[in-house]
Amino acid sequence: MAALSSCRTDDVKPYVTLSSNKASISEELGEAEIIASITQPADADVIVTLNLAGTATGDGVDYSISKTDIVIPAGSLLGSAVLKTIQDATQEGNESVEISVKTIVGGTTNGSQNVSVTIEDDDVPFVVQIIMNEVLYDPSNTGLAGDANGDGKYAQNEDEFIEFINLSSKSVEMSGYKIFDSSNLLTGVPNHTIPANTIVPSGGCLLVFGGGTPSGLFGGAIVQTSTSGDLNMNNAGDIVTLTDPTGVVITSFDLTPMSDNPNESYTRFPDITGEFIQHHLANASLVFSPGTKVDGTKFLP
Repeated sequence: MAALSSCRTDDVKPYVTLSSNKASISEELGEAEIIASITQPADADVIVTLNLAGTATGDGVDYSISKTDIVIPAGSLLGSAVLKTIQDATQEGNESVEISVKTIVGGTTNGSQNVSVTIEDDDVPFVVQIIMNEVLYDPSNTGLAGDANGDGKYAQNEDEFIEFINLSSKSVEMSGYKIFDSSNLLTGVPNHTIPANTIVPSGGCLLVFGGGTPSGLFGGAIVQTSTSGDLNMNNAGDIVTLTDPTGVVITSFDLTPMSDNPNESYTRFPDITGEFIQHHLANASLVFSPGTKVDGTKFLP
């Protein structure tokens, strides 16, 4: 009897994702890791050749990069290159390094892969850069599936959370910053006022829950609960706004285009640089990842 043939899948190339561990670095001794990753190991090396563009000049002028060919070794999930800034005394303003995939050997991409890294000019005034990386406004109400704060119980208003990342090249003193939902922004009454002595390091995470007693490591993030007891994010449509102590808007997130009742968070994917998608599309095994990247790893080593 002839042996049954089996379907071979070794001709399916792995998908490559490009990301950076930092979106902004200082002109003085700044450093960012440019990461090429795949979702499952390949049998042979995957070689990702980078294309560099942007307003900053390479070739040892504004920055240097350790390699433009990133190798993901056979059996591994990622490879990386290091981007380093070069100091000068010229007031040139912030400049960008735009990094994209030029070619791939042994792999492919699911759409374009682009990463932007800002080089902050230390010869001009420092600019704060804070983003929201993950927002949970509709926790699941099935058992403890929505217990995002880890306190052993589900409570819609307590398990909501917002994850902020400091993309600035320096630590940011966030004391007195305020979080508003749409209705509270109109009245000027914050849903949360960030307490004194809250200093978020460069690349670090501030995690704010609606309430409860958060229990867990949360990737080493700075963890707080809403000073009003409720972040009050409306499933049917809302805008979350972060302001500095003087009322200047730092960042905002519009929930309106999102699904009304996703029962999971929305997260940037890749973390920091990507667009917002429902969490299970970034990691099928998790519906939220408060304080960590989508794969559960820390933002800071």
